[in-house]
Amino acid sequence: MNKKLLILDGHSMAFRAFYALPVENFSTSAGQPTNAIYGFASMLINLIRDEKPTHIATAFDVSRKTFRSEKFPEYKANRAATPEEFRSQVSYINELLDAFEIPHFELEGYEADDVIATFVKKFSNQAEIYICTGDRDSFQLVSDRVTVLYPKKGVTELARMTPDAVLEKYGLTPKQYPDFAALRGDPSDNLPSIPGVGEKTATKWIQEFGTLSELIAKVDIVPGKAGGALRAGLASVITNRELTQLKSDLPLSTELDELSWSGVEISKVNQLFEKLEIKALKARVAPFAKDGQVKEVAAKKKNLRDVTNFEFEKALSDSTGFVGLLLSENQAAISIEPDTVLVAPIGDVASAISGFKNFIFHGAKQKISSKVLKTVAVDTEVAAYLINAGSRNIALSDLLQKYLGIESNNSSDDLFTLDWDPSITCYLPELWEVLSKELEGMNCLDLFNQIEMPTMHILAAMEATGIAIDRQELQSLLTFFAKEEAEATSLAYKSVGHEFNAASPKQLQAVLFEELKLPKTKRIKTGFSTDAESLEWLFSTTKHPVLASLLRIREVGKLKTTVEGLLNSTKADNRIHTTFQQTTTATGRLSSTDPNLQNIPIRSDEGRRIRNCFVAQEPFVDLLTADYSQIEMRIMAHLSDDKGLLEAFRTGEDLHSTVGAQVFDVPVAQVDADMRRQIKAMSYGLAYGLSSYGLAQQLDISPTDASILMSKYFERFGGIQDYLKEVVKIARDKGYTETILGRRRYLPDLSHENRGRREMAERMALNAPIQGSAADIIKVAMLNVEKAMRSEKLSSRLLLQVHDELIFEIAKGEHEVMEALVRKQMGSAFELKAPLDVNIGFGKSWDLAAH
Repeated sequence: MNKKLLILDGHSMAFRAFYALPVENFSTSAGQPTNAIYGFASMLINLIRDEKPTHIATAFDVSRKTFRSEKFPEYKANRAATPEEFRSQVSYINELLDAFEIPHFELEGYEADDVIATFVKKFSNQAEIYICTGDRDSFQLVSDRVTVLYPKKGVTELARMTPDAVLEKYGLTPKQYPDFAALRGDPSDNLPSIPGVGEKTATKWIQEFGTLSELIAKVDIVPGKAGGALRAGLASVITNRELTQLKSDLPLSTELDELSWSGVEISKVNQLFEKLEIKALKARVAPFAKDGQVKEVAAKKKNLRDVTNFEFEKALSDSTGFVGLLLSENQAAISIEPDTVLVAPIGDVASAISGFKNFIFHGAKQKISSKVLKTVAVDTEVAAYLINAGSRNIALSDLLQKYLGIESNNSSDDLFTLDWDPSITCYLPELWEVLSKELEGMNCLDLFNQIEMPTMHILAAMEATGIAIDRQELQSLLTFFAKEEAEATSLAYKSVGHEFNAASPKQLQAVLFEELKLPKTKRIKTGFSTDAESLEWLFSTTKHPVLASLLRIREVGKLKTTVEGLLNSTKADNRIHTTFQQTTTATGRLSSTDPNLQNIPIRSDEGRRIRNCFVAQEPFVDLLTADYSQIEMRIMAHLSDDKGLLEAFRTGEDLHSTVGAQVFDVPVAQVDADMRRQIKAMSYGLAYGLSSYGLAQQLDISPTDASILMSKYFERFGGIQDYLKEVVKIARDKGYTETILGRRRYLPDLSHENRGRREMAERMALNAPIQGSAADIIKVAMLNVEKAMRSEKLSSRLLLQVHDELIFEIAKGEHEVMEALVRKQMGSAFELKAPLDVNIGFGKSWDLAAH
């Protein structure tokens, strides 16, 4: 068996855990903080599970006084004092390591990195080595036998720094890294940098000269201001280099066999978890108990009981807490006690399941909308999504493996499968205990219980209800678009004198660029682009009639495909039952699939004809549409507290004209359509990280003019500029953004050294609080409207949520009460400094109800 040594940088990882989890949410009843312990233990469990080491060791710093601080007294002198809340947890982390039977090492006068470097030198020929540390100086240790596991997000996501990964990230080999670090400096260690010399220049020099020693030897030939700065700061660079070099010759007599690891001392670990009141981790560590010790995991898989419907119903009626539930096509399994699963035919116990409210289930919405379930208290899929929005790994099997170390026999998350494992039902309460602790640590438990879970039930009802379709009108539209497509295709053929496949990029390239000799568009791998944007540019440049025909083919082709999809999705009840996706977007926004009703065209007359096919169905008489006016701009005004923008909303006049008047310094009446267009693009673009270059492209103006426009805008609305800068800074410091209700979006790439990825994350950081807050508000509005409708005992019903719009089917005689109710509940969903404004319309169809 290959030997695999895992080495932990104890202080580095404990500090990361401490700052990743809010200390106020992790403490014992006696007040002992536990956030660092919890995060460290969770990270350790994940590492053991994922890396499967045969040997483990941990290295710790002793104090800040080391040979480095003696040589350079300013070394790490800028760091704040260690928080007492952290200091009080260190002894427990050592106790945890003892219970895990993992030895820990430290040496006076040296840092943990030096202990690790010594072990690497000593053991890399005997074992593969994996180092988990947040200190980049360790990259110098990387080799074919040594991998650094570097945290990207808290202590949960780790980058595997191999020689190739170091080369890709820095353009240098691991051995060159300390030379690069010496030139770059390190603010976290208080190592000075060279003024005007950043990472790119440092990399270029090391690539050019090979080593820092060679660069120093030839420093007189380094050109430019950067060369002059290097010569002036050479003494600091030489000192930096001595400090960044890790010591690998410490007097440590430990042998590899002494680091051999065979499992945890489960009784000690459980005893410690009990004392520290972090029981949620007990199930996750159980799979790593030493051989011969009783594993809770194994015990639970043995106690399955087939029961009668009477026993099943009695177990539910006697239950006072949460009950795990799993369903197959024919059977239902529940877990009442921690180690017992009861199984019964689903048809025999359907009424008992419908009457019980405290189920823990995974992916409940589909089961509720299809009437298999009536309600659940906890949906672990929704909980996992809220913890890490945007993650694709929220299938039940993934969560059981990630949080509890359980390998499920279920090959998919479709619980209506014959290949199912009812024993995993007993893990659902444990899974929820872990997830709820994480939500609590994020201050998101109320968001889960009060917003996301009730929203899930409303979405299930909306899916079951569906929206009525005028099938005959939809069919006539399909005929119309097919005819339009055929006519446009015929015109395209006439324009070039022969037939060709307008859907083939290869044939289009031949026709446009070889045959017609039209100007070349942007180059792509297969030639030149023929996408819609490129065709529009070509048409505006050349006015060639074939381009008009091609654009028309594209336009009506999309509309035809949309109509075909709607017809295929219309059920026997003449209604479309879309599936709302609550757990897919990173911002909290809802989306829909099968079909996607969030994408029905609205800007063109032909697109609105499709919306006209969505109708009220008897006995209902009309549709009501209600949407928020400029909600994202109102949220930006609220978050930025910009007095000018808040005043623009207060006037009640056209927002973009009012803002334009201030930016262009003219009366509102003199703001023309072009000015208003520019201001509208600017205002909305800011929330998406729009640059002056992007604004120039969007408005078809020069980058200089776009830059001047942005400068004028920020002169008048400085609060917005300050907010945009601050929101990115806070997100970079915390690692995540937050909405007005506390919804998080983690953005590890904010600290990425690749500029493109970092700037993309910065744009996400700008947008996530605004778009996510809009998602929060529309969900609160849905809940409030539904509650008020039930209170008034109204027959009208909510059908769709599309972006910032809600669509209702209105019962006869309920127009007035519904308009007042919807306006009040949507308008009061959240108290913004720029108050919410609601537009409402009625009509026989979705289009006619538009306002």
